[in-house]
Order: sequence, then structure tokens, then C-alpha cells
Amino acid sequence: MEIPFAASERRSLGVEWELQLVDLGTRELTAASIEILGELYPAGVDETAKAKHELLQCTLEIITGVCGTVAEACADLRETVKAVQDIAAQQNVGLLCAGTHPFSHWIDQAITPNPRYEQLVEQLQWVARQFQIFGIHVHVGVTERDKVLPIINGVSAYLPHLLALSASSPYWLGVDTGLASARSTVFEALPRAGLPRQLSHW
Repeated sequence: MEIPFAASERRSLGVEWELQLVDLGTRELTAASIEILGELYPAGVDETAKAKHELLQCTLEIITGVCGTVAEACADLRETVKAVQDIAAQQNVGLLCAGTHPFSHWIDQAITPNPRYEQLVEQLQWVARQFQIFGIHVHVGVTERDKVLPIINGVSAYLPHLLALSASSPYWLGVDTGLASARSTVFEALPRAGLPRQLSHW
């Protein structure tokens, strides 16, 4: 099966930021995404929305548009986060950014009612249910297909450095794991996770 290449008109980036929803009284994760997004988008969340549901109801994903610079992406994120923060505060909910929550348990979290997430849980079972992890994804637009593999192969040598700089999850279920990134260990349970292989052709 050939995967088609979708060219970007110019070098670009987009960011997806998964934020934890935390009860400001208990500091536990709280299932507040449906209420917050319902307030933010009374007509419903659509494909163009800048804030969306994730697998667990204790998570909100903030999404930028296609941006030309890092500064533009930051400004885009800031605007949406402010709108979400204002609504969340009215519900005594705060936003937290870390790879894992330090002590909330995944078994207590509600799955978002969505066919895609329900199918994921059906396929992966326990692996998907324990996915109480949070990340920041940066998508990079490339103008030509021939540039893609050299970029991927070049960047893969620096993935350990990027992980070291971004590690923010030493705790898992109330335990100090001794790891700087417990999130990456949990994530590696996925069949397609981990370091990519060197790719030689499209």
C-alpha cells in the first residue's frame, strides 16, 4: 500500500498539546472535557476546532492551525488555552502540562464516548485503558517528498536528546519511578511506538 505524500506549500508547523484537567480542590484528574468543550463550542466540536476531546475525559487537546513560525504557533496556542482556562476555572478545574499525572490512577478515568476511541479500547484493551499519558506533538510540513526521509533519518539520531529535554513524568500512580520519562515507557506498550528504523525508500 502506497502512502500518498501531502506536500506543504511552504515550510510549516502545527502543534497538538494534550493538557490534563485537574480538580483544583483535590488536584486529582477530573472528567471535565465534555462540559468544557460543550461550553466552548455550543454547536458541537468539529474538525476545525482548536480544542478537542482525547481518549480520556480528563484530557483536552489544544491544536494550532498551520503556522509559519514557532512564535505564530505559540500565539495560536496561547489564545485557545486562555479560552479553555476561563471556562475550566468556572468549574473549579485547572490545566496541567506534564507527561503523566503524579498520583491519579488510570482505572478511575472515563473513556470519551466516541466510536474511534471505543474501537481503540476494543482493539488494545488494557494497553489503551492505561493510556493516562499526555504529550506535545509537533507536525512539520515539508515541501517535497524527496526531503522527507533524509529529515526523518537525520532527526532520529537526536530523539534521545529531545526526550531528555522534554522529560516531565517521573511519577506514575503515586510512585517515584526513578525514570525522568515514565510516559515514554507507558507509550512503548503500543505496537507502533519507540524509535523509528532508518528508512531507505518511500
